[in-house]
Amino acid sequence: MKTRSMRAACFFVSLVGAPACVPPDEAEETGSIEFTFEASARTREGISFDDTEERIAVDFERVVLGFKTMTIGKIGEPDLCAYRGRGAASDVVFDPRKGLVQSFNGIQPADCPDVGIIFGPPGARTTLGEGVSSSDLVELATGRPAHAIVEATATWMLQSSAGTRPRTLAIKLRFDSERTATRFAGCRAAARGVRVLPNARDAVTVRFAAENLFRDAISTSADLRVRPFFEADESGDRDGVVTMAELDDYPLSRIFYGFYQLPDGTRRGSLGDFVRALFRFTIQFRTEEGICVGNEPGSGEEG
Repeated sequence: MKTRSMRAACFFVSLVGAPACVPPDEAEETGSIEFTFEASARTREGISFDDTEERIAVDFERVVLGFKTMTIGKIGEPDLCAYRGRGAASDVVFDPRKGLVQSFNGIQPADCPDVGIIFGPPGARTTLGEGVSSSDLVELATGRPAHAIVEATATWMLQSSAGTRPRTLAIKLRFDSERTATRFAGCRAAARGVRVLPNARDAVTVRFAAENLFRDAISTSADLRVRPFFEADESGDRDGVVTMAELDDYPLSRIFYGFYQLPDGTRRGSLGDFVRALFRFTIQFRTEEGICVGNEPGSGEEG
């Protein structure tokens, strides 16, 4: 393991566009994996009126993630392709719409089917990626430590006898690390994980799909609905801004459309619980159909 860790020492986290770290010229042929973090097309461009059941458009104003590392391995074979981003100088808080790269270089060729991602709140050595500021770091660290912030503006074109008028809602979601998945495992697309080939680099795209927080069922293919967020604000302070606290006060049992059930099949919970469960399905791996699934909060399991 010591030799293997030394081979993987050429590891770093950098913004997209930074120079790539080239695998060392070794007698033993090695390979490399490069993970590029991005945002999904809808997270970048927004959810259109035609995308949702109620014709409500959503524009994402702010997306902040606290990233720790990728993991590469093969369950049951700890001596084979067992890599983690140990060489990173620090954790990173970043905006996936701006991009982030993490590379593992000079590693032994193998099929590594078990790939995972670890997010987490900022710590003493956390650095800032492009598109975020120190205020983002402070907001993640204050109160219940969090690893994700998603803010958006929803626009609902309402019909009345006087004609069509827009109604807007500011959506401010903060995902604390105690109740929200931080570890994502089983990354797969056409195949699971990655394959390290000698003298080759596997370029893997990982996307954050904020639109999946608006699904009306625990599924990445369920319909997109925004109406419950408006209803949660109406049930709360009616100030045109809905927060996670208001979602926590809005029972799922009050939603009589869609398939709003928690993973255990019950409706004994809040809209906040439901949205946190949807966070487990926000990571796309290689393609829009590929996925890394978040583990239950506190499970301690990794990729």
